[in-house]
Amino acid sequence: MNSSYLIDYQTPRENMRLSRNDVAALLADRGIEISTESLGCYERGVRDPSPGMVVELADIYKEPFLTQRYCRYNCAIGQAYSYEILDNIDLDNLSNIALKLLEEHRESHDVLAEILVLITNKRTKKDFTDYEYERLKKNVHELLDTEHTIEIFKIALNKFIDMKEMIAEHNEKCRQRGYTRR
Repeated sequence: MNSSYLIDYQTPRENMRLSRNDVAALLADRGIEISTESLGCYERGVRDPSPGMVVELADIYKEPFLTQRYCRYNCAIGQAYSYEILDNIDLDNLSNIALKLLEEHRESHDVLAEILVLITNKRTKKDFTDYEYERLKKNVHELLDTEHTIEIFKIALNKFIDMKEMIAEHNEKCRQRGYTRR
């Protein structure tokens, strides 16, 4: 499915004051050969870049939300499980995102306590009364708000820190602690 028309690759390039030739040269420095025509095809929505190419372009353009958009629009898993992209709010204001996250975190504490009460001794959906099930759904929506805010904050932090590297380190820590089977 070609979804490139939903993703703007040209504006971030232009914001960095890079020509397509510049981008092709930067990619060549990383061992990736690509023509300026291919870059143009991505920008015009004629062809989708590969996921790896999107990661590279997001890094070069200092635009980490390109990866989120790609997953949201180009991948069946991303379409099912990715959050809407909040492109109608100021994603550059990290302080506002952090304050929103703090507010969501405070709400999550109470929500988790209620979820624990609701799920105690429950094994299937049939074990819930209609009222309990509706309460559970409401509380899960609150947790999703928190997770969505964390995701936005994590992506926005790419301006300061390489989140790919941070996640790789986190995953290694999980492996070392025996939290995974790998």
